[in-house]
Amino acid sequence: MKKGLGKIAFILSMAVGLAACGSGQTSQPAQQPAAEQKPAEQAAATAGNQPVEIRLGGGFASEEPFWLMQVDPSLTPNQGKSYTLNLTQFRANADRLNAYQADQIDIASIGQGATMLAASQGIPVKVIGSVVKDTPGEGFNTKFMALKDSGISSMADLKGKVIGIPDFKAPTDLWARAAVRSAGLNPDTDVKYAVIPIPSMGEAVKSKKIDVGVFPQPYFETANASGEFVEIFNSKTGVNVEEDFLVMMAKPDFVTNNEQAIKDFLSDYVNAVKYYQENGEAARQKIIDAGKVKADPALYVKMQDNNRSIDGTVNIEAWGKLQDMLIEEKWLDKPVDPSTIIDMSYLPK
Repeated sequence: MKKGLGKIAFILSMAVGLAACGSGQTSQPAQQPAAEQKPAEQAAATAGNQPVEIRLGGGFASEEPFWLMQVDPSLTPNQGKSYTLNLTQFRANADRLNAYQADQIDIASIGQGATMLAASQGIPVKVIGSVVKDTPGEGFNTKFMALKDSGISSMADLKGKVIGIPDFKAPTDLWARAAVRSAGLNPDTDVKYAVIPIPSMGEAVKSKKIDVGVFPQPYFETANASGEFVEIFNSKTGVNVEEDFLVMMAKPDFVTNNEQAIKDFLSDYVNAVKYYQENGEAARQKIIDAGKVKADPALYVKMQDNNRSIDGTVNIEAWGKLQDMLIEEKWLDKPVDPSTIIDMSYLPK
């Protein structure tokens, strides 16, 4: 194991999935990492005009544009020509990072905070695009909810309560701590936290194992439709900045050696995002029909989605603001200059 990886793996092993909201959008088992292809072999493929295999490690939630690229080839005119997409799904950030370090994947769809943790430990990374954002007042913001008859109706009622999160030192943890602090409470002494898998969050609240749970999509739709829950706060209550919730973290050498394939892949990705943004219900129906997501079709197809960058760009300024919060929480030992790891030059102009 390379120096620094142990620390990051320990931190991220507590983060099960989607960098934040957990991996529970589907009950499908995690796939095995894609077969390794050496850089020399990739270069040879390029030289021989063979498509470059792009091994992408993703998760099980909020990655609809990637799934569309698989189920609707008409959105990806370059796929099969300059590149092929080999998508492997992992349950946790730590698994993706380990596969990234072991040269089993070339690009990881991974959390913004995890990317900064990796870079701060000297792991070579290049952020080439945004996957999903969490934006104040725009798109879906993850909800933290209690039972309507729990007696919890405001942030002031949180003192002495237990908040369920999928993992420690994950975005959900940061959101909860920041929201508690914004209410004038101490997130270390005034509340307690319990690690609960996202698919079990609703039952944990109803059985009173926890008082407040976190509900990303499509779990929010299910809980909200039951009429039993009330929102207490959301992901932006205390973190009032735009987050690049998931980004594409790529190996710098792979990007340099396969520049045209990366540009073509990102061009197709932006096409898929644009289609998804303009045809949300139809796009999600395609994903459901293809079996990519295991959810109630009626709720999933019509759900409000998170905000996304329609051109794939990353909000560099907001990275600095989030990094300040990570340092304040003592989750990040030393700062990283976002401009040294973010490279949007491969996105379509």
